[in-house]
Amino acid sequence: MAIRLLGVLAAFLVSCLVAAFAMVLFVLTPAEIAGLPPDVRGDRVAKGIELAGFVAAQFALFSTPFALVVAAVGEMLRKRSWTYYVLAGLAIAGLGFFAQQSTEQAGQPTIANNYALTAFLTAGFVGGLVYWIVRGRFAGGPRDAQPTGPTATLGTEAASTGKPSAVAAQKLADAPGNATGSRSADHAAGQQPEKA
Repeated sequence: MAIRLLGVLAAFLVSCLVAAFAMVLFVLTPAEIAGLPPDVRGDRVAKGIELAGFVAAQFALFSTPFALVVAAVGEMLRKRSWTYYVLAGLAIAGLGFFAQQSTEQAGQPTIANNYALTAFLTAGFVGGLVYWIVRGRFAGGPRDAQPTGPTATLGTEAASTGKPSAVAAQKLADAPGNATGSRSADHAAGQQPEKA
């Protein structure tokens, strides 16, 4: 349990950091960096990395309660689909965008534009995808081992073919406490019992 919790926390932090880098790439575009003189490029990249650290901290502060709910539901229901985590990331990013917009003062520059919305949603998409890559695809712990015993084989084959195989039916019939013997095993497998 503690290892799963640490995995969730580590995945959350990594996803916040990667989402922050995605957001910073909207502010400091790769084309802009490539067009800079070499002596300025290194300084600008260092400033971008520093900015990504601040953005990651803001992402973590805002999204923690929402991400904990998403992670808890994902772990309990064993949600291993990437779409679950990407949609959750998009929803959290959308909430962040509207929270940022709702705090704006009248007469001040606004964040309400397509470029900013695209940056937020891209960061949410990337954050959700990274969370799924690091932890979400393993949600709920390891897959349960296949059950053993005569009913496990019977159940697996019956689910895939609609009826149990002769071997599975024989295992069931020979199970301790089953007094019907091989006659019922032949019947369960859909075979006619041999005549003596």
